[in-house]
Order: sequence, then structure tokens, then C-alpha cells
Amino acid sequence: MSIRDQVLQRAVEQHGYVTTRDARELGIDPTQLRLMAARGRLERVARGVYRVPQLPRTEHDELAEAVAWTLGRAVVSHESALVLHGLSEVNPSRIHLTVPRDNHPRAAGGELYRLHRRLLPDADVMEKDDLPVTTVARTIRDCLGAGVDPAQLRRALDQASAEGLVRPREVEALRSEIDVHGISGRADG
Repeated sequence: MSIRDQVLQRAVEQHGYVTTRDARELGIDPTQLRLMAARGRLERVARGVYRVPQLPRTEHDELAEAVAWTLGRAVVSHESALVLHGLSEVNPSRIHLTVPRDNHPRAAGGELYRLHRRLLPDADVMEKDDLPVTTVARTIRDCLGAGVDPAQLRRALDQASAEGLVRPREVEALRSEIDVHGISGRADG
């Protein structure tokens, strides 16, 4: 398989994006991506991040680019995860990503993202539309901790419960956590 075919195959799996990390994983010298960009076969979108221009853009293109910006080490989280799960109409001003503590991207574009640094257990991560995202339960807890309106989180939880995205036992635990935060939030304000 040619380098171009390998890059294209990986990009198809990642909403059109490929990174220098992907190139290394494929056994390709990352400078090949720069050469492909110089020939117009790739678009450089950030340091170490390229897009195949022939592939169609998707509704989650911004999220895919954000994950690629961290060289594939991020998980969509917090309010951005609520949106990806289809549980909220919010439009966060920045894309929220959870990255390992040792992930420190130094590339342009960081002002578009809000990084949360911690190691997520595998049980808190899933895939939605070919993107890594926190589970609904983890997302609601993260949003609660970040100060998202409890009423909005109750609606998201009700919808997630109706769609079978959370187990009944989790629903009750989350509802209690939201109620406690809602009461303490009113008492403080």
C-alpha cells in the first residue's frame, strides 16, 4: 500500500484528519506529510495536524480537529461532550477536551480549546461518531463540577435516561448529585 493510501485510510477513520503521530504509527516518516501538503494533497491545519481536502467535512469536524490538535490524545468532555451526545443545545465558547497530564500541545489554536488535565479510566471513555468522548455519566459529573446549570443537567439526564444512555442505578446517583449541587448553589448565591 502506498504512503498516500495509508494516510488516506487513516484520515477516513478520523473525519479527514491525520497527524504526525499517526504517520509514525504507520511507519511513515512525518516529513512525508509536509511533502504531501506542499503538493496540495493535504492541508496543514495546525502544527503536526493535516486534513485530506478531498474528504467531505462532517458536522463534528471542529471536534475531530481538536482531538487531532492534541495528536490524538484528547477525549471530548464537559459541555462539548454533552453536545456530541446530543443532550444539550449549548454552544460552548471553546471546545472542552480532557488530556493526560503530560499532554502539553504548544501549537497555535490552543485559544480555541479548554484543556482539562487528568487521566481518565477506560470505563469513563467511549466512542461516539468515531470520536473519543466521556461517557454520559462522566460528562454530567464533569459539567456539574464545572458549574453548569443544574436544571440543564437534569434535562440532559432525563433525555439520556429516556434514550437508555445511562443505567437506572446511575440515573438515581446522578440525580442525587445534581440535586445536592443545585441546593448548595442556591444557598451560596
